[in-house]
Amino acid sequence: MSATIQARAKSANRPARTGAEISLTAAQKRLVRESFLKLAPALDLVGQLFYLKLFRLDPAFRARFGTDTETQGRKFMAAVKLGVIALNHDDGLAPIIKLLGVRYRQMGLKVRDYRTMTKALIWTLERSFETKFTPKTKDAWTVLLTQVTRILSGSDAALLRSVG
Repeated sequence: MSATIQARAKSANRPARTGAEISLTAAQKRLVRESFLKLAPALDLVGQLFYLKLFRLDPAFRARFGTDTETQGRKFMAAVKLGVIALNHDDGLAPIIKLLGVRYRQMGLKVRDYRTMTKALIWTLERSFETKFTPKTKDAWTVLLTQVTRILSGSDAALLRSVG
């Protein structure tokens, strides 16, 4: 069998990459999962803290999400939990993010809004873990959230801008 035919046969057995996948290393997935599990006893408070920071960064979010940070925080942390669980599955997270993106677009969210939400969540995680939020754990969350932003926005440009 020629090398070209062998290469085509191998690539036919792999799922097509659409650019909408979340690609984290096994170590990054582990860091995200472990750190999230440590938040479990205080998810409601962490969610409220996230929304308070988000509203401080951009008060316009209050009109989109409402002022009930307790309910919104619970919903947000449930979505984050679903995402963390989906990290265990090769194709589990991207479809969920795409559905969330549709809802967020209906609410009028733009790429810059996702970046603001990422900043608020990273800040929340830093405050929640204090010194236990290691640079490697922060990097794992940043990589994950950057890729989520890319999928939500449907744009690779968002990927580059959200890192800053």
